[in-house]
Amino acid sequence: MTAKALSQRDLATVIGLEVHVQLETDTKIFCGCSTEPADDEEPNSRTCPICLGLPGALPVLNEGAVEAAVKVGKALDADVAEHTRFHRKNYYYPDLPKNFQITQYDAPICADGTLEVSVEGERREIGIERAHLEEDPGSLQHKGGSIDTADYTLVDYNRAGTPLMEIVTRPDFRSPQETRAFLAKLEEVLEYLSVFDSTRDGSLRVDANISLVPADEVDDDGSISVESLEAANRTEVKNISSHKGAEQALAYEVTRQKNAVQRGRAVEQETRHWDESRGITVSMRSKEEEKDYRYFREADLPPLEVSDWKAKIDIPELPDARRERFREEYGLDAESAAKLTSTKEVADFFEDVASQFDPDLAATWVADNLLGELNYRDMAITDVDDRLDEFTRLVELVDAGEITTKNAEEIVLRTMLDKGDDPDMVIEAEGLGTADDDEVDVAVAEAIEENPDAVEDYHAGEGGAINFLVGQVMQKTGGSADPGDVNQKLRERLDE
Repeated sequence: MTAKALSQRDLATVIGLEVHVQLETDTKIFCGCSTEPADDEEPNSRTCPICLGLPGALPVLNEGAVEAAVKVGKALDADVAEHTRFHRKNYYYPDLPKNFQITQYDAPICADGTLEVSVEGERREIGIERAHLEEDPGSLQHKGGSIDTADYTLVDYNRAGTPLMEIVTRPDFRSPQETRAFLAKLEEVLEYLSVFDSTRDGSLRVDANISLVPADEVDDDGSISVESLEAANRTEVKNISSHKGAEQALAYEVTRQKNAVQRGRAVEQETRHWDESRGITVSMRSKEEEKDYRYFREADLPPLEVSDWKAKIDIPELPDARRERFREEYGLDAESAAKLTSTKEVADFFEDVASQFDPDLAATWVADNLLGELNYRDMAITDVDDRLDEFTRLVELVDAGEITTKNAEEIVLRTMLDKGDDPDMVIEAEGLGTADDDEVDVAVAEAIEENPDAVEDYHAGEGGAINFLVGQVMQKTGGSADPGDVNQKLRERLDE
């Protein structure tokens, strides 16, 4: 179909992703070099003859990487192959010291999986075509600009050889927003499996393939024929490293392609680079085809048998299942269950607190109070995981009535996070212990005597009067009285 003919038809967006996930192992996939960068690490210092591809160096497969890959396959409900093998993917690029990458070609370790995501309240099932193991290349540092404007480029091979799992989706996405939702869900699942650390630089990188096809060639169920896909020129966008970046890059690229078609120009089949600083994609090279990589068997690694691993390797309860269990077991609403399963660490902490206190109290303190204050400070629960017993102690003090909820929320918790003090220290320093009944009774009597106008308004049915009097009592007790108790005592005295 000519570009002019295509421009006269409504167009549908078709997107498929190749997600490169760094697996959390102590050492690289084919050698004993550490995967953990040091704070003051020098470039090219965490390397050896194997990950540098020096002559005579032989790779040895990391068993931990294989176990992580099997866990990912199980979580994606994919078929885990009985036999798998490695190939050499041949291409020259500065970050690839051997001039080939050890990867998997026609026998991936996992295939035919799915991942369900929610987009604007609609559930979508995204097909996973394959997921395979490979080694990470080194990293390029463009000095003086981006890839097309830099004065020069440096190569650091410290990352080379880090275990990667490439997860290839089917072309099931119809909008950039859907890709963002998918990546967030995938990252959540990977973190629950404890095979992935999102805080590590370059831990998740995305290549996206985008095509435009006539909208009338998309079936009612969203499927597209192989013939339609093959007829459409496909553009690949590289250098995407975040959920937000994926949405932005693809939104730009879809707009660029539609504008080209509307002007009667053909969309070139090419590889483009996402320049995040400028918010644009730039052309890198013509799109390679499979034959260009000249795949052949990796002779230095024997075939791998993993047929019995799927049954032996356990995976934890995954986010969706845990959310549903929280709703059933603890009676939580959908929003609270989603907050409390946002990460495995949050879910684990909530269950620890809920085992000691009422689930509603535990949910309020973990989902609303603690997570709310952490989010305000741009912190995660992992930043305070060595202090979780202190936060449990604070819930205990509230539950026992030794401090008011208001003071616990507004003073103690915030001081704990800002100054690092434990709750008992804050309560003692601020004098926040709860007032005894006699002290509250005296404060109630004084508030009634000192505010006759408010008392008259109360008897006249003015709803705000009681709130004013409660405030007066709270002032007199330094906020150490329970507002609910104060309200009750005031009403009892006023109604006598």
